[in-house]
Amino acid sequence: MPIENTAGYMIPVLSSNDLSDPFGQLGLDLSDSDLRETAYEIFVGACRSSGGGRPLTYVSQSSGRSSDRASSLPSLQRSLTLTAASKVKKALGMKSKKKNNGSESATENRPATVGELMRVQMRISEQVDSRVRRALLRIAAGQLGRRIESIVLPVELLQQFKSSDFPTQREYEVWQRRNLRVLEAGLLLHPKLPLDRKDPSAQQLRQIIRGAYARPMETGKHSEAVQTLRTVTMQLACRASDDFAPDTCHWADGAPLNLRLYQILLEALFDVEEPTSMIEEVDEVLDLIKKTWGILGIDQRFHNLCFSWVLFNHYVSTGQVENDFLFAADNLLLEVKKDAKSTLDSATILAEENPSESGRRKVIDVADAKVDVYIRSSMRKAFSQESEKVRISRKSAKSQLNHLPALCLLAQDVTDLAFTEKEIYSPILQRWHPLAVGVAVATLHSCFGQEVQKFVSGINELTPAVIQVLIAADKLEKDLVQMAVEDSVNSDDGGKSIIQEMTPYEAEAVIVDLVKSWIKTRVDRLKEWVDRTLQQEVWNPRANREGFAPSAVEVLRTIDETMEAFFLLPIPMHPDLLPGLMSGLDRCLQDYILKAKSGSGSRSSFLPVLPPLTRCRGGSKLNGVFKKKDRSHISQRRTPMQSTTERNDSYSITQLCVRVNSFHYIRKDLEVLEKRTIAHLKSIGIREGSIVNGSRKNFERSLVACVEGIQQVCEATAYKLVFHELSHVLWDGLYVGGVSSSRIEPFLQELEQNLEVIAETVQDNTIRTRLITNIMRASFEGFLLVLLAGGPCRSFTLEDWSIIQEDFQFLMDLFWSNGDGLPIDLIGKHSTIVKGVLPLFSSDTGSLVEKFKSLMIDGNGSSTKSRLALPPTTDQWGPIEPNTILRVLCHRDDKAATTFLKKNYNLPKKL
Repeated sequence: MPIENTAGYMIPVLSSNDLSDPFGQLGLDLSDSDLRETAYEIFVGACRSSGGGRPLTYVSQSSGRSSDRASSLPSLQRSLTLTAASKVKKALGMKSKKKNNGSESATENRPATVGELMRVQMRISEQVDSRVRRALLRIAAGQLGRRIESIVLPVELLQQFKSSDFPTQREYEVWQRRNLRVLEAGLLLHPKLPLDRKDPSAQQLRQIIRGAYARPMETGKHSEAVQTLRTVTMQLACRASDDFAPDTCHWADGAPLNLRLYQILLEALFDVEEPTSMIEEVDEVLDLIKKTWGILGIDQRFHNLCFSWVLFNHYVSTGQVENDFLFAADNLLLEVKKDAKSTLDSATILAEENPSESGRRKVIDVADAKVDVYIRSSMRKAFSQESEKVRISRKSAKSQLNHLPALCLLAQDVTDLAFTEKEIYSPILQRWHPLAVGVAVATLHSCFGQEVQKFVSGINELTPAVIQVLIAADKLEKDLVQMAVEDSVNSDDGGKSIIQEMTPYEAEAVIVDLVKSWIKTRVDRLKEWVDRTLQQEVWNPRANREGFAPSAVEVLRTIDETMEAFFLLPIPMHPDLLPGLMSGLDRCLQDYILKAKSGSGSRSSFLPVLPPLTRCRGGSKLNGVFKKKDRSHISQRRTPMQSTTERNDSYSITQLCVRVNSFHYIRKDLEVLEKRTIAHLKSIGIREGSIVNGSRKNFERSLVACVEGIQQVCEATAYKLVFHELSHVLWDGLYVGGVSSSRIEPFLQELEQNLEVIAETVQDNTIRTRLITNIMRASFEGFLLVLLAGGPCRSFTLEDWSIIQEDFQFLMDLFWSNGDGLPIDLIGKHSTIVKGVLPLFSSDTGSLVEKFKSLMIDGNGSSTKSRLALPPTTDQWGPIEPNTILRVLCHRDDKAATTFLKKNYNLPKKL
């Protein structure tokens, strides 16, 4: 029975449910399931690319609770309200159907996001969906800033997974074969541009696919096979004519593959649970489906054509019971008819102008699209002419003074061309095209963008010419975008379509990347130099008058030259990139300091390590308390010091002094470098208040390393001198065999000679004072160790006390040097411990024993044991410290001390 459509004429009802596809066959073994998965991958990828990776969400219009949630969801659920009618259905002339009461509970269980809804509608499993989204996340992470249209999606998917990512090997092979067949269909069988079968890239791709069909290829992130596949597919996909966007890959936009994939996406608009109904979220879903247009090469004309077929085919396949589908298909065919007429050849646009309003409207129906083509064609031709003029002028101007790169000249010419178009031609063309200026500048932007892309791809290093071109491109882009924005203010979409067409040159980003690469190259080069030079540095104090290492001078000179070269770069973003440069140089300088001080040793490296005062098991031996009969303990006692100093013999005292000088020189020069940096920044208009703190912070690592290096090496030098260089007159000589026969004079003589050498080598007064203070502290500590831990070769009587006190006074006098040496208060501060311990040597044995017992009982409480416990070894000697008093008794040469030690610690009575 015929049905009357909205236009008033009758439409016959078909009796057959089987309709042949009007778009043609693919000629390849791709099942409906294969095409559905591919279409779903494109859909999710396009939505993620345009939405910044946000989840695809919607609020069901049928849900009574939707209005409360809508305000908090992302913008993808736009224009959703409880009572909103479908704009798509209204435009198609379809009636909005009310669901029966039993459907309310089903609505509550519907998917919560558009992505989930599409998964269900397209019959994609959750496992496949999870794999697709995981792959797209990895792709987005690895190619930040790239649009989905600029990659070949099947190749990227093949790179993300290997066989172990699938439940079975069979499932993996099916998945791989599907992606390869899609590539074969889109690049070989149905490419956007006609393909020469002799094309070497096409032949190579056929061989790769044929080989993978016979034996599955190895896929995954590090697969060489996938890298080869990527190279070949990109060569085929990036072929473009002037009508195509230069950065778009054409792998799924050739007919009939693109129409078949788009048809599958549109079929998801019909409810899988109620095939005779469209989903209620048709507006939201269709908006997201349209995001695939860029990949599939679809525009409004193809959409109208494909959607009309999908509606009609669905009407027939569901038994021809839902007349709304038929009416909607018929209404869309009217749009298809208009689209077809708009592509017909007409007369010259200006010649068709009719003064009457009615006549003009007839022309405008066709003119908008034709004027667009006319403007773009004219701009491309004009750009080509300007480009040729620049090329010819550069050849003839070789002997002239104009050294500007060709692209800089072309950028200026394009700017002039754009302003001429805006002022002279666009006002006339705007009668037929409302965005004439926008179309013109967008075309020029695209033409120059292709030149910029070729130029950037050939950059090998950062040069002034490269920066000039990129800055000129950036300025041109800003001018063109400003023109497009001003021209589009009153348009329906605010100029959004024109601006989106103007793919950014990202010239500033290219400059930043190049400068960062420049910085990395120089920082890496300096780091290698530091490693190589420090291996050859001999730290010779006579290398220069100031007494610091030549390598320190060289590393600072290199840093200074690098900073100078950086500020000479003709770029506008010095303040933004300076912290990265200074941080890299700071790390190199810190590395120099740390490696220069490594191996110098420290206080603990040269001090003999005292064992704790503990009682040996079952024996008469007292660890840590020297028994005068046990001479084997001498060698055991000194082994730690000897083994440590042997490792530091390559670091002489003067070489260590040169290190200290070098660290001080670096610290002072960093202050000068900071002032020069501030001056550079001031010269480019940066205020001092905003840069002083930042510049200091960026060399903070080196400054801290200098301070720590000076402190460590000064201390190491002092203890190396006292406990290693002078050990033969201090540790091995002082008071050995008797106090009166081996006094401190030999130690003082050699110490004084070394102090003179150090004073001549270390130039800075502050650093010299610090180093000599450390030597004094080490000398006092060594003197006390001789008295308290000097081993069985030393013993002291009460009569020796006056000589010991006199020797220590001689030692202090050496550092005072009649007022020419260290300050008297500084000497007094560091001699406090020795002065506190020396009176113990003048106390009789009985008082020492009583004092020791009292301290032990006070410390441990009353004890009924016949013997006293051994006192622990502490970090500090002192007159009321039990371990110190016990050591004095162990070295006391009298009968009372021997008796006490035998009784309490089982030491032999006879010395």
